[in-house]
Amino acid sequence: MDDTVGVRVLCLAVCCVALTLAAETKQPCQPPPLSSGEMAVTAARGMQAGQGPYSYDSQGKRLRFTDDESKVMKRPAYLDLLFLFQEGIFYEMNKKTSTCKKRPLLSSLHPMEVQPNMTDIGEMYLGSRVENGQGISLNNWVMVIPDYGAFVVSTSTGCLSLSSVLFTQSKDLLMFSMLDVTREVKDPAVFQPPPFCNGVPLESEGNSLFGVFLNQANAQVFTETFPKHR
Repeated sequence: MDDTVGVRVLCLAVCCVALTLAAETKQPCQPPPLSSGEMAVTAARGMQAGQGPYSYDSQGKRLRFTDDESKVMKRPAYLDLLFLFQEGIFYEMNKKTSTCKKRPLLSSLHPMEVQPNMTDIGEMYLGSRVENGQGISLNNWVMVIPDYGAFVVSTSTGCLSLSSVLFTQSKDLLMFSMLDVTREVKDPAVFQPPPFCNGVPLESEGNSLFGVFLNQANAQVFTETFPKHR
């Protein structure tokens, strides 16, 4: 066998191995059409950036999150958010004051499902692998976000996202934990902005979902560092 034929055979073998590995690599699966539960968002040093009920429409790519005022302590601002990822906009709402802001959504990234371009980094068991009903299989995924100088690590069971952690080069951290998840949304109206948002103009300043919660966490740090005089 001459060198040219040998090289071709070697290349063919390498391609076959690569295709086999690609076929065996886990791919993120589609979450249920509707899901709801409670989301807790924690930042660096344990700062609470938000906690409360959420509703997610995986087909329409819509997310509603509202702070639970009984659980969010020392928050600098109340959050009631509606993200419309396909439309590229989000709303910040306050029913108490009937105020609404409509802003550009600068990124479609979010923690409610494993993103299609995430890489599988392994499976682990929480609890026991051998005892029937005493453990849960968890899949771990990672994705680098060059534009943010960050990366995201997500954990899922089956097709449900359980948690996502954002790490940035500036040492910011955000952990999203999804709790008490159910495969339904009792009130589909949560995906529609309230009437007092009608006619609100689109503001020029935009943000991402991660940016909104990072701002909330940073505002809390400022509030604790420079408390208001009583």
